[in-house]
Amino acid sequence: GSNRSNAKIDKSVSKYLDQLHDQYSKVLALRVDVGYSKEHSQEMSLDEIKRDIKHLLNNRRSNRTLFEHQVGYVLKYEYTPCKGPHVHGLFLYDGQYVQKDSHIGEQLGQYWVKTTDGKGVYYNCNRDKNAYEQCGIGMIDHSDTAKRAILKDNVIPYMLKAEQSIDGLKSARERSVTKGIIRTRKSNAGR
Repeated sequence: GSNRSNAKIDKSVSKYLDQLHDQYSKVLALRVDVGYSKEHSQEMSLDEIKRDIKHLLNNRRSNRTLFEHQVGYVLKYEYTPCKGPHVHGLFLYDGQYVQKDSHIGEQLGQYWVKTTDGKGVYYNCNRDKNAYEQCGIGMIDHSDTAKRAILKDNVIPYMLKAEQSIDGLKSARERSVTKGIIRTRKSNAGR
């Protein structure tokens, strides 16, 4: 049933986050949601938002300031009739190099708007993180088990909770969550 696959996804995301925390002493976690403005949302499909996100992530090389220290991401694709296709995103950075979460969140959002030729809209959760009673985003130290738990037990399940299953996807949730691949850090020789 869907609960089992939900648990499986939460678990794999959870493991992914642990691997990142083990690799980096500090991880900066940004929650940015992206979609399309009202006048465009109805005409956009899930395929199109996937293509736009891919475009955004593939531009990492040309936008080093924004992506150089990004170490991972978790993306949850959704489609609702009123919002059209949209994505709940968690973008993870190496906290040794990047500290200004709200600022980077804005830059990511603006880059999304640029990538979509102005059709895109975004919401940067880190800008309002003080509004959350238990904040699991922002800078997270490897040893901060409390904050890591909030990220895993509150932020992620909330983010991955299906607002609405996506029509036309066989196993809607499985296919609608994507995450980065853990890169093992080798020496920079030869790069």
